[in-house]
Amino acid sequence: MDKKLVLAAVLAMGASMIYAQDVEIATWSGFRKGAASFTFDDGAPSHVSDGAPLFDKYGYKGTFNVVVNWNPDWSGFGNMAKNGHEIASHSNTHGQNMSGEEASSKQSIAGKIQQKYGIITVAYPNCNVPNKSAVQQNYVIGRICNGSWQSQPDMMGKDGPSDWTMASAIMTGSTGTNDFKGNMQKAVQQGGWIAFLTHGFENKNNGSATYSPTPLSAIEDGLKWAQQNDKDIWVAPMGHVAMYIKERKAAKAEASSSGSTITVKLTHNIKDNVSDYDYPLSLRVKTDLSKATVTQGSATLESKIDGGYVYFDGVPNAGDIVISGDGGSTPTSSSSEAASSSSVVASSSSVVGPVQSSSSTNPWGPWNPQSSSTTALSADPASLAAVAVYRTADNYIEVSGAQGLPITVYNNMGQVIRTTRGLGLVQKVYTGAKGMYLVRVGNKTFKVSL
Repeated sequence: MDKKLVLAAVLAMGASMIYAQDVEIATWSGFRKGAASFTFDDGAPSHVSDGAPLFDKYGYKGTFNVVVNWNPDWSGFGNMAKNGHEIASHSNTHGQNMSGEEASSKQSIAGKIQQKYGIITVAYPNCNVPNKSAVQQNYVIGRICNGSWQSQPDMMGKDGPSDWTMASAIMTGSTGTNDFKGNMQKAVQQGGWIAFLTHGFENKNNGSATYSPTPLSAIEDGLKWAQQNDKDIWVAPMGHVAMYIKERKAAKAEASSSGSTITVKLTHNIKDNVSDYDYPLSLRVKTDLSKATVTQGSATLESKIDGGYVYFDGVPNAGDIVISGDGGSTPTSSSSEAASSSSVVASSSSVVGPVQSSSSTNPWGPWNPQSSSTTALSADPASLAAVAVYRTADNYIEVSGAQGLPITVYNNMGQVIRTTRGLGLVQKVYTGAKGMYLVRVGNKTFKVSL
């Protein structure tokens, strides 16, 4: 059930009137019916060589929990973070209990991995919950193993675990389940959140992650099903789903209208020392518009109109969301239309990678856009290091770690098709026809295939 805030106010303002609006905050991102997170423990070499590329192929991202002292491939995991995966803590030493390592493991990983929003998820070695207070002071969420092993449900509900230091994840592989499809179907049917816990993969280089190996083919079957049913199941890293739930539960949405303009105020007050909680929430607002532009601050948001509602993702506490338009013909701009998840065709890689550029080199190669609006503003190199640009399973170009930075999207003719600015943790910036696009974030350019 979507959270529905009906806000009643009819105020006279000169010759215009502001009417009540129905604002709905989706239970799950994209108004999907359930959520799933894939988590991987121990920082195995196969996570870099086999796991991440498989998820990238289908446009999904996972959570990879590394052990600091087991000498993980920091360069490989760093590149995964730049491609949108979540790198999280699995302690320093993988002892029986990580008490005393909650903060230090987080700090050690943060010194190796560039993630704009840091290390917000921890998975406990041997499923043993350490100092809960220390976990809460350092992380958004702490993960155990099968909930049923500790008198918890294996499937979390729409409001997450009853204890955010004890989020469940069902074991996969030889001592667990390989039915990824079936468990995601249950999440859709129950409106819940299922998380998977995988170590190494069968017949791969797993390093120390030898417990309960899982066939990659089983994971791929699950990802294929998820992509075919992307309108129903939201697959996202554990930390991202946790942020969404906490924000949604705390958020307040207020909407008013004047003529053909609707203004939405989306706020919460749960910012703490761990996170700003600025993951975008999915909203819809009742409207009789047939064409609309949605903006928040200086950013233009991806939106669509369907069934008498305008749909968009907004970031809490990032400024007023303004919906403007008219009652004209049905919009033809691809930025106002969502791609059908059932028609997405997976490419071998959703991201070709960043295009290296300098002031003396044309970053677009042969495309050579001429528009004066392509001039990029300077940005702090440290901020740019955490930027990731990739294709999602529902065929959007998504940018993470770009808060405050200018973003420009070019088509393969070098024409500017979208200019916006980064808001929160992640942001959908464009969806359109199949092809290659360049995305300029600050002074850094990425090539992305839809």
